[in-house]
Amino acid sequence: MGSVKIIELNETNTCKICDNALARYSCPRCNILYCSLTCYQANSHLQCSETFYKENVMSELDLDKNSTDYKTKMLEILQRTHENNMIPSSEEMNDFENYADFENFDQADSDDDPDFEDIADRLAGVDLDDAEQVWDKLTEDEKQEFVAFLKSEDVTKLIPSWQPWWLYHSENKVQDISEEETFKTNCPKVLTIKDFSQITTKPPSECVKYNLINVLSAYVFTTRYFNGEHFEFAKEAVSCIASLSGNLKEAQNFEDFDTAIKHVEQECCNSTWILTDAENIQVMREDIRKILMGPNDSENKFYILSALSDLRNLLEESLKPEQEANTASFNKRFPNDHFPAVKFETPDKTRNYIKKIDYYLSYTKDYYSP
Repeated sequence: MGSVKIIELNETNTCKICDNALARYSCPRCNILYCSLTCYQANSHLQCSETFYKENVMSELDLDKNSTDYKTKMLEILQRTHENNMIPSSEEMNDFENYADFENFDQADSDDDPDFEDIADRLAGVDLDDAEQVWDKLTEDEKQEFVAFLKSEDVTKLIPSWQPWWLYHSENKVQDISEEETFKTNCPKVLTIKDFSQITTKPPSECVKYNLINVLSAYVFTTRYFNGEHFEFAKEAVSCIASLSGNLKEAQNFEDFDTAIKHVEQECCNSTWILTDAENIQVMREDIRKILMGPNDSENKFYILSALSDLRNLLEESLKPEQEANTASFNKRFPNDHFPAVKFETPDKTRNYIKKIDYYLSYTKDYYSP
């Protein structure tokens, strides 16, 4: 029979809100220890929790605003929230004498209570791209319901997974010109590349090929991790790539293909802020395989050059100064204080990364072979 471990409460593990239970969680905003959702939402902590909820909702509201059906999806979420708020509780149900009373419940209450004004009417004339305006139009119940919905699995049905541009591959010997042009428009534009002799007079060593694989593995993992929106979070994405690629950050050399990829897998597991699982790792390996294959047999370097060009542009984007924050609105990017382990790369390091990517672009053009 197994023994039960008894944990004694002390200053370091006691809930700081009720002061009467084991603290199992810490607030992502103020780091206070708490034991349950009840304590997290307690009046003494309400200002912090409400602000945190609001910031997350503002971020989610802004997630997919550039898609063509964003506004339709937004109204669908808000309308569902509104309808859920009109469903009576079990206690209210007991007060109804017959089913007819229940049928008339939502209509009667919506006529008498201004809070039940139809969500579409309340949002009429509101810019749905302005998260602050949308938030202000929600009732308190709708705000809480909306946050709960965003944290549920249902939200994944409204935010489709990004489909990487490197998935296309044709086995046909003869290429359809229109098909070829279609897939290339979805790929990052390949930058103008210097000849390798303009970069260095020293011939590349054998490990360069595997170092390139290490960098590309970190890149494909990160682009999927940010669901294709890595340019919207340029500083965080660059930090993610640098933390996963030993070659990019530490100039580590790799002697074979498998070691280069396994290094990225291990860094994913070691990270305190990157969440991954076996499925993500398998997808990363498959992505690398497809990038190395290219869109067809005659252009097996094309995806590598596109990926490196995209990474170089991302590094340049991360160097741009941030616009002064508007206190009346919420930024889409991850608040860094919610991810204290994320440390942005310095400008000097980022510029060194750019030089290394320029090297790999030239190497791929003039030397790389499968």
